[in-house]
Amino acid sequence: MVDEQADNKAVVRAHFAALSSGDADAFAATHDPEGRNHAPAPFDLSPWPTEGKPFGPDEARETLDWLRANSPDLHADVEDLVAEGDQVVAWIRMTGARGPGQVGGPSADFRHAHRFRFRDGRIIEHWAIREDLKAMIQGGVVLPPGRPPG
Repeated sequence: MVDEQADNKAVVRAHFAALSSGDADAFAATHDPEGRNHAPAPFDLSPWPTEGKPFGPDEARETLDWLRANSPDLHADVEDLVAEGDQVVAWIRMTGARGPGQVGGPSADFRHAHRFRFRDGRIIEHWAIREDLKAMIQGGVVLPPGRPPG
């Protein structure tokens, strides 16, 4: 008997291993050509359709390229996976350089929760809750507000 949930968890592990190594082909291979993304990137204030935006292999490859260009030593540790039916939820610890040219400097350290739905062993839908603000503060992209006067 095939253990679909264990197989889907293995795909999630492969997905984040490819992100950590920068292997765009392996990262793209985890995505179904008809995949949809329901998780806008930081600073993306555009309206998102209810059905999400395309997130097949080509879009996944572009996303990985963008992530690695902005944080060349980005690393994802899978801390926990929970599977139910055709879905897997992953709790991820992300670490990495604060930006291009800062490899080896102080590292950003933040967490994500990702929800994936699978079809035929590949990611068909993706949702995420991320500590984007924490990562951006650690990366010097934004400054936290000062204490209010008084």
